[in-house]
Amino acid sequence: MYRILVIFFILLGGCCNVSAQQVKMRDVFAQTPDSIIPLMTKNNKLDCIDFIENNMRARVKNKFDSYSELTALTTDYLRLQVSEKSSIEMKIFNDSLLCLVRTYYGPAADSEVYIYNVRWQPVSYTITRPKADDFFQPDADAEVCGMLRQLPLIKATLSPDDTTLTWELQITDLTETQQRTIEHSLSSIAVKL
Repeated sequence: MYRILVIFFILLGGCCNVSAQQVKMRDVFAQTPDSIIPLMTKNNKLDCIDFIENNMRARVKNKFDSYSELTALTTDYLRLQVSEKSSIEMKIFNDSLLCLVRTYYGPAADSEVYIYNVRWQPVSYTITRPKADDFFQPDADAEVCGMLRQLPLIKATLSPDDTTLTWELQITDLTETQQRTIEHSLSSIAVKL
């Protein structure tokens, strides 16, 4: 009986040590599935980590003979320029959850937000994408607002310093006059993960 209890406590202690270790973004990025970043090989990701940790430019030639560049890497945050037209940001929060923001530029930016655990399994944590009306202040020009409602392009960005996700309605598809009319009547929306 004594041996069984000793073995049980040894195993329990080992499990506690594993869960107490902080998950690092470098490790999460290295294990990113191909379905998340299909342009990059595992070696591409490992090279980027090695380059940035050695204060070098973390730019690699990807599967399509274009370039991908890791531009920021901290313990819990990452920014990757996947191609000229797409980027990814990642942030670890709540010790075991990962927010991934995928942004496409065409030419205005539009983002999708996903939540995974650090083993890349989807979780039931909901981030609601705002609607165009959520960005308008009461004095916003009705005609321009109507145009923006038809096809709202919304860019999301993660803060490298905390767990803030910020949404911004994109107005680059408007004429310069329309942009001047609406730009002071728009607010960004920040939420904590």
